[in-house]
Amino acid sequence: MCGIAGFIERRANPEPLPRMLARLAHRGPDGEGAWLRQSGAWHVALGHRRLAIIDVAGSPQPMETESGAVALTYNGEVYNFVALRAALERAGRTFRTQGDTEVILQHVEQHGVAGIAALDGMFAFALWDAAARRLTLARDRAGIKPLYYAELADGGIVFSSELTSLLAHGGVRSELSVEGLASYFFSDYVHPPGTIVRAVRKLPPGHTVVWEDGRLGAPQAYWQVPGPAAPPARTEDALAAELWDTLGRVVKEQLVSDVDVPVGIFLSGGIDSSCVATLAAAAGGRMKAFSIGFQNATFDESAYAKQVAAGLNVELVSETLGEHNLLDVLDVALDKLDEPMADPSFLPTFLLSKLAAQHVKVVVGGDGGDELWGGYPTYRAHGYAALYARLPAFVRKGVIERAIGWLPLDDRYQSLEWKLRRFTERWDDDPVTRHLRWMSSVDLPELSRALPTARGLRPATLDARLPQTDDQLQRILALDFTTYLPGSVLAKVDRASMAHGLEVRPPLLANAVVDLAFSLPSQYKLRGKIGKVLLKRAARGHVPDAIIDRPKKGFGIPLGTWLRGPLRERIESVVGPSPLWETGLLDRAVFAGWNREHQAKERDHGKALWALLVLDHWFRRHYSASASGAP
Repeated sequence: MCGIAGFIERRANPEPLPRMLARLAHRGPDGEGAWLRQSGAWHVALGHRRLAIIDVAGSPQPMETESGAVALTYNGEVYNFVALRAALERAGRTFRTQGDTEVILQHVEQHGVAGIAALDGMFAFALWDAAARRLTLARDRAGIKPLYYAELADGGIVFSSELTSLLAHGGVRSELSVEGLASYFFSDYVHPPGTIVRAVRKLPPGHTVVWEDGRLGAPQAYWQVPGPAAPPARTEDALAAELWDTLGRVVKEQLVSDVDVPVGIFLSGGIDSSCVATLAAAAGGRMKAFSIGFQNATFDESAYAKQVAAGLNVELVSETLGEHNLLDVLDVALDKLDEPMADPSFLPTFLLSKLAAQHVKVVVGGDGGDELWGGYPTYRAHGYAALYARLPAFVRKGVIERAIGWLPLDDRYQSLEWKLRRFTERWDDDPVTRHLRWMSSVDLPELSRALPTARGLRPATLDARLPQTDDQLQRILALDFTTYLPGSVLAKVDRASMAHGLEVRPPLLANAVVDLAFSLPSQYKLRGKIGKVLLKRAARGHVPDAIIDRPKKGFGIPLGTWLRGPLRERIESVVGPSPLWETGLLDRAVFAGWNREHQAKERDHGKALWALLVLDHWFRRHYSASASGAP
């Protein structure tokens, strides 16, 4: 696991590379490498910061072929590299190192872009082909690892694992993007290929983009969520056994590291992380698990994590996040967020990663289970929307919604009041738009008021490419897999873990697990009120029933309470003299009004205010003085 950066320019200009790599030092504290060459009229600079996990003594990067014609800088882990290496050796190729870097280098050299689909893991890489004067950028199909890029004024290109590292090159203006702001406030993150900066793009998951001799192509998909799933010929019990066996195999594969590199477990006490912990403990022997608890009981899952760890004879190392240490974590965490992302669970994830990094360099976790197997309560709400539509309008408007409007705000975790308000305010739309509106922090009408310059713009997630199928749940799962999972969940974990030089591996997103999940119709995921149907059946007998059958609880924080408590002074300073207002892109009066309503507990605008706080922090820290305000 590492950080990568580089650029191609017409002039010899090595100075930016050390600056860019310095911004990535936290991603790769074990070493740094640079590769500088001239190819015709172009000067190529590839850089790398290394977190050494596999072949610690070897596999330096950037790495080139023996001829020097092809070079690679790579961030990630490819778990099937042993099988890929064996196939290449049968084809007559030889290897100098023992790691996966050289395997990727030779595999893509031999098979071209078409060979990228065979890589099973998490990765982002840049491959330079001197003969073709071609740079290929690629990102893993789930979007676990990030990759940013931008065109340079002379026709060149610059890229990096992080946005702020890319901006350190100095050749890209940092003007805010109106489209990026609309996406950010609607979705909590900026959906690719956009970013918060107008000139910078983010490579979508499962895509490549090619720059060739001064011409930058459009991103091309090498993998997409598959289309309609056919009913399987096997019984449900057989499918459950297949799923558990597949999970066991991929967890074992993802525990690989050099002997002196310990591997741990992120354990929340939910079914996803408990499945991974159970299989990891069986395959990896004595291990440590890590969890974060909360002072607020309605958000705390620590008792379940303790139960699972005790049953597995795994040592559990935990810490508590609350008002007593929130402000100690806040600024240092936001400094490492890189591109703004408004999921407040970044804070406990940051603290969890810091805790784990004191003991291990690698952990396995449970990310991806909800999006693949139908775990979020929102999936059930679509069925309720169809029933709600059958009620007469006077009952909905005059009775139900009026009564809900009288309910006092409730800051407990996913309180009934919060769910009822969210449901009734955003139910009447097509399934995809409705789902995204339920997930959004700022609803579409509010977005137009808060961002006057974005009025009429469609947030990018509304146009996400989805498989054509009559199975609406499959479309919604594909939607979350291609938007919320990489944009929020995986980005949060990547930034939080890499801030501490910690590698997090998600076995539930291995190719075999993803392929199996999307090969099955929605009845194996959601059945009535029960989500994760097949995963729960697979886990039965391996994971305690109390864990399998307990209600879903996400990794949230008591944001509303904190914004009215320890964060109140901070949010007042943001809606006051923030430099954000000088851009003319946001309406200060709207946000100030939302803050007054939130403090008075009249409306829940907590996520919108948190998004503003995060954006303000990024703007103060990273916005270039050369930017000219509104684009």
